[in-house]
Amino acid sequence: MKYQKQLNKIRSGGYTRSELSRLRENVEVRARAGDEDARSVLAEIDRATPADSYMVFMGFCPGADINNRLDTQWRRDGVCTFVFHESEQQSARFNEIWAGDLIILKKRHQFGKTMQLFGYGRVTGVGYDLENHRYLEMQWAVQQDVIEVPLMACNSTVDVRTIEAVEDQMPEEFFTWLGQRASTRR
Repeated sequence: MKYQKQLNKIRSGGYTRSELSRLRENVEVRARAGDEDARSVLAEIDRATPADSYMVFMGFCPGADINNRLDTQWRRDGVCTFVFHESEQQSARFNEIWAGDLIILKKRHQFGKTMQLFGYGRVTGVGYDLENHRYLEMQWAVQQDVIEVPLMACNSTVDVRTIEAVEDQMPEEFFTWLGQRASTRR
């Protein structure tokens, strides 16, 4: 295969998320031109774990209404979706999420002060539906505990944070809630 060097680097986690994004753009052009090897590279990119991982605080109640919650369906189907495509900024944030990132389900509780966390899961891959909307393939944790923590996220559905930022701002209770399996603390 003519892209073996790139495939090896993808599989070894040698690309950062911004490098994977640039590589994807370049390879998509070649795939559209009929390059079958490029299609194989795209499939690997969608399963790639970048060298830099994020924690994503993800809202799951459209219209901030708990009666509209999507998390039950996401857990059942092993996915995480984003439906507010009208927001270019939030769509761009959702597109920054890659395999290996940790999704934490959040709902604002006390406006401007706290949020409740309803669950978490690890992104295992990226897929596209029939309308070419991106979705995340997920391995959701089984836990059912809800905790309240200081609000770290802004008023957005998708809030992407570096692990270091989360470690600096979250109380120890948060990391206990995550448990040893999901904790990224060093």
